[in-house]
Amino acid sequence: MNFFFVRRSADSAMPVRLARAGRTRDNSVMDVIVIRHGIALDATTAHGMGLSDAERPLTAAGERATRAAAIGLRQLLSDMPVDDILTSPLLRARQTAAIIAPYLDDAPIDQADVLAPPVDVSALDDWLHTHFGERRVVLVGHEPDLAAWTSWSLTRKRDRLLSFSRAGAALLEFPGAPEGGTGSLRWLLTGTQLQQLA
Repeated sequence: MNFFFVRRSADSAMPVRLARAGRTRDNSVMDVIVIRHGIALDATTAHGMGLSDAERPLTAAGERATRAAAIGLRQLLSDMPVDDILTSPLLRARQTAAIIAPYLDDAPIDQADVLAPPVDVSALDDWLHTHFGERRVVLVGHEPDLAAWTSWSLTRKRDRLLSFSRAGAALLEFPGAPEGGTGSLRWLLTGTQLQQLA
């Protein structure tokens, strides 16, 4: 079993043992795969082009890196079929969802306004309850909102305990419909680490 490193801050990392997901599972278990959008046009350049924050696209390098990360994600989730991809309505998130979908069983993509920043973590839980019954969903969104919701899911506290790199991802497992403090973190990887799995 290989060790990978989870970035906790700009200055620290911790080893985590990755376990592939093939396992016997209860039908009430729900997996949520959380993915940050890829590298996007910076805000200053976008503003100079007359683009709003919501209109900032992925850069060409961001598209390439996201695709490479998606290939690694597919390796990691090879025995975990995805039911649905839920994305923020912002362009960079929608583009990320479109890039990863072919690597995740061509799962349908649904736009979710609840993932637009700023995200209310309780409202996101409530909204995810409407998807309970789907065993595995992907959320594509933004920082710091994804870190806030992930931390809330693990601890039911609003302190951010971790961070997501661009095109980075995490897998959370819930024993039922997502609620604060009921999730278990199975892994958290940067975009670069996902690329190394390809």
